[in-house]
Amino acid sequence: MLPLMRTLNFTWFPLGLACMLLAMQPAAAWNRNGHAAIAAIAEANLTPVAQAQVKQLLQDDLNARNRPSGRTTLAEVASWPDEIRSLDQEKKYRGWHTRGNPVCASKLGICWMGRCVDRNLLRYAAVLKDRHADRRERNEALKWVVHLVGDLHTPLHSGSNRDAAGNVPATLTTTMPPRESTLHSLWDVELVNAALKQGPVTASLNTAGKLPPTAIRQWMQETREISLTHVYGPLPGFSCNGDFAGPYLLDHAYQQQAVPVIREQIRRAGLRLAQLLNELLD
Repeated sequence: MLPLMRTLNFTWFPLGLACMLLAMQPAAAWNRNGHAAIAAIAEANLTPVAQAQVKQLLQDDLNARNRPSGRTTLAEVASWPDEIRSLDQEKKYRGWHTRGNPVCASKLGICWMGRCVDRNLLRYAAVLKDRHADRRERNEALKWVVHLVGDLHTPLHSGSNRDAAGNVPATLTTTMPPRESTLHSLWDVELVNAALKQGPVTASLNTAGKLPPTAIRQWMQETREISLTHVYGPLPGFSCNGDFAGPYLLDHAYQQQAVPVIREQIRRAGLRLAQLLNELLD
């Protein structure tokens, strides 16, 4: 088994509770710009063999409607899982991009039928590694792996505070006019865009030094802790022992502390994605 693909234990919950929480799942993770930035870092750090494999797997790529996409880079296909979910009338992919780990406890959140972000990443990584698997299946597995590594580094996709992963009213006051949305959406879109406006995020495996823990479960726990310290912690009146409070106003100080965290998560995700793809494809 690959070093990055450690086995995780299933946790089972009552059907009614699981269905209720899945119905409250947020709609997206890093926006298209965030996922593309992560994928670009990864592609720049692939080995020659892995690069050749990626090129081959993306030949004749199909879009969400099963039509030729013309996409040839990881950055271009990184948001494909979000595209197919937008057409998913049966809600097949609900919950696939998240795991609502409680930020104020060390236990893992619900993973209904094993279809949460970390389990799906392990499953698609195994398909991608299998050189005997169907070529279209490996193509789609590659796109899922690229996307889910990004999701796993999205704070509110690995951490929640009894609020459906931040699906509570929040207003970002740094925009004109102020942006009214949810805490989750502001972290997925507006704050990511603010972070990327500071310039491209670049990184190299050759100069990165020692990276933080590289096991998939550890990535998730690390992101859960970021949800506590940088998403919920700075919110007015937040306490692990307190009841939910909202709506929230996210001011300049809040955005200022969030931006470097987002840029670092994009950097980490890009380098870790490169490491994973190099192991799977080299």
